[in-house]
Amino acid sequence: MTPKKKRRSAVAFVESPLQFLSALESHEPTEDLLIRARASAKGMTSFLDAFDPAWLPKNVRLERDGAKPGVLRKTNFDRIYLGDACSGQVHRALALAYLERRLPEVVILDDGLATYSAIEILTAKRGPLVRPRQKLKASRTVMAAHVADRLRHLATVGKLRWHTALPVAKPLRKAFLKSGGEITRHRFEHLQTLPTGGSHPRDNPVIGSSLAADGLIDAFAYRAWVDDIIDTHGSITYYPHRRETEEFLADLAQDERVRIKHLGLPIELRLINLPPDSTIRSLPSTAAVSLAVLNPDVTIDVTEIPAKWWTGASPDSLRKSLNAQSVKADDDS
Repeated sequence: MTPKKKRRSAVAFVESPLQFLSALESHEPTEDLLIRARASAKGMTSFLDAFDPAWLPKNVRLERDGAKPGVLRKTNFDRIYLGDACSGQVHRALALAYLERRLPEVVILDDGLATYSAIEILTAKRGPLVRPRQKLKASRTVMAAHVADRLRHLATVGKLRWHTALPVAKPLRKAFLKSGGEITRHRFEHLQTLPTGGSHPRDNPVIGSSLAADGLIDAFAYRAWVDDIIDTHGSITYYPHRRETEEFLADLAQDERVRIKHLGLPIELRLINLPPDSTIRSLPSTAAVSLAVLNPDVTIDVTEIPAKWWTGASPDSLRKSLNAQSVKADDDS
């Protein structure tokens, strides 16, 4: 009689709806996965309240306590999934729990287009894991550099992986593989088994962007882009990003041709299985990429961000990544 394989244990630290969905896509049938969601992160409480626990795969459970050193000390996990590789809470948990222990296998999950920046940092020989434009205190910078070095070492021994649905440019792919990292891909297979968000609006769906709210692009240029869509294509349904301001949305709502639809669940769940003749309009975003995967017969009209829109607050690497939506993923990775 063939002995049963020992089940693996894994934990995922997630701080956004996309990271949460990415953790579900990464889960393997032979592992018991604990998802530790940071409920205090913006938009997470409404998402977690709206997400039906029945949608979780078998052997996956959810806790709302985020990344804490205690959970890593109590259990010797075989694998750790990181939603935000630049999170200070995650850095503290890893640094304290594994100060004198070897890290297990680590899997990087998609965290929006900022994932590209994190992977670039990990392929470099040195440097802290920090988000673009992020300024840290000296102590946090030291910790972010320490965690980055630990993850780089994992790559050299074949224990660092990036599980992604994003298109990966060949230079970034080659650099990550050369460092010893592994890239695996998904197409939101589990997400496609879940119920959709109900009936779809007839109005043109427009995906809101956080770029203006974050100060990366000019707010007036962004509003003019939305207005141009309305003037050209008629009434729209606007799906705001969780970081857009109430002031902007209130002003936009004054236009009677605009229907603003706030989301508890991610837009990937709301706009899955659209009619084939639908068109979704967006600036470069992770949502545009994932919706293209989920709706291959739907037109995703992505407007490249003009150079004059940028405020100068973002690094060149982020601008290039955001406008590189035509890049093809390397499926043979």
